[in-house]
Amino acid sequence: MNTLLGIDLGTTGLKVSIFSESGTLIGSQSCEYPLLTPEPGYVEQDPLAWWQGLISVLGRLKDAHPEAFDGIAGIGLCGQMHTQVYLDAANRNLRPAITWMDQRSSGIVARIQSDPSGMALLLQETANTPSTTYTALQAKWVQEHEPDVWRQTRSILVAKDYVKYLLTGEKATDYAEASGTLLFDVCNERWSAAAFDYFGIAPELFPAVGPSDMVIGRVTDQAGRETGLKPGIPIINGSSDNSASALGAGMARSGQVTLIIGTAGVVSVCSDRPLLDPDGRTLCWHYCLPKHWVTLGITQTAGESLQWFKNAFDPLEASQPAASGDIFHRYNQAISDVPDGSGGVIFLPYLNGERTPYWDSSARGVYFGLNLGTAKPHMIKAIMEGVSFALRHNIETIEALGIQIDEVRAVGGGLRSPVWLQTLGKILKKPISTVNMPDTANLGNTLLCGKALGLVESYQRVVERLVATEQVVHYPEGAAVYEKQYNLFLELYPQLQPLYRKALE
Repeated sequence: MNTLLGIDLGTTGLKVSIFSESGTLIGSQSCEYPLLTPEPGYVEQDPLAWWQGLISVLGRLKDAHPEAFDGIAGIGLCGQMHTQVYLDAANRNLRPAITWMDQRSSGIVARIQSDPSGMALLLQETANTPSTTYTALQAKWVQEHEPDVWRQTRSILVAKDYVKYLLTGEKATDYAEASGTLLFDVCNERWSAAAFDYFGIAPELFPAVGPSDMVIGRVTDQAGRETGLKPGIPIINGSSDNSASALGAGMARSGQVTLIIGTAGVVSVCSDRPLLDPDGRTLCWHYCLPKHWVTLGITQTAGESLQWFKNAFDPLEASQPAASGDIFHRYNQAISDVPDGSGGVIFLPYLNGERTPYWDSSARGVYFGLNLGTAKPHMIKAIMEGVSFALRHNIETIEALGIQIDEVRAVGGGLRSPVWLQTLGKILKKPISTVNMPDTANLGNTLLCGKALGLVESYQRVVERLVATEQVVHYPEGAAVYEKQYNLFLELYPQLQPLYRKALE
């Protein structure tokens, strides 16, 4: 029996799934790994934790499904964008990986933002504008603040490409991941010499770039010994996690929209041409499919906001990763009777800065409207409402570019909460369709892999066959309390913006 393996290297955890050639999910295993915060605003990870987690997860998957594991004919990967690994001449890690959540490059961003010619060059060359999220900004910080590390650096790989390298010995990246570096000409599908020159970064530090659905190498003998995978299994270039998840949710043609609530909240609109935002509010990145692009709005800490609440207020449960699902189930039960609007409490989900449309690394989370009647369940539901407000703001910002969004296909762990799904429906006031596939990222990975191996003829026909709508939530009139609170939500950030900056002085 031939099978396909998908690896999803997320921000807080890793999930690996085996699918049949026809797209049936056979089995999954996962693990968690920590985020490291050595200083306020710094968010790092140990790259070897990804590899050790992969070895552990593959071992459990092999034990649970030995025949399917033995039949793996190809491997597809996706991963958290932007997060970068620095390797020396011997391909050893020089420092912890700097993640996409890290805000340390905010001073460099401010410096570039005060340079109109630089801003214009980057928008023209990369179709995007600088923020702390992008790999180039974080690499520039290492160049300026860790000169010893920079002198030794010979390769910079984003997270999933580092795992690909450990599996194959080959260094490569794809158009979607390259879009997240701010060094890539998104419109013309090539590295931008002008952007590399602007940042003073040598192009040879980054790998060759190509389509997501191409084979870039095979499992080496050493990787086979460590992981249990058969040497020689082909591995494709892969994609970003949001692209793979969108494909697995059925986004295979221009005009379709997905919303993903994971660590971040991502709204993606697919198009057959790049759509630039001249004001730099939204993102224009390459999609995982050839000659397709996505316009994105991204909320920095969506599901991560609820994860933060768990870690801060239920530390015993937070110390037992296996119990995570139980605590979130209890949260859903606790808020089932909380009225819409959470008793007047509004949550601003800017726990580690915010991306679209504000691009403000100094923004921070706020509970507004706490009162003597506020209880823990109100605060939990207010998180769900606040993230939903931020996502609505992003959708409206994308629509301001002239894109009409009539339906949203939604995936992600956050939407397993029936309360959150209903809340999102009332706030967005658009039809929200959930899908029947529990692991859209790895389905997307294996579809890309199947195409590379000649097993998939048409992405659109395959997703129409495999991905069905599970339920539709639609509240066209919304809810009066949410309309009032949404307007307050939009007013709060401009009022607080100068105070955010002042607090960090």
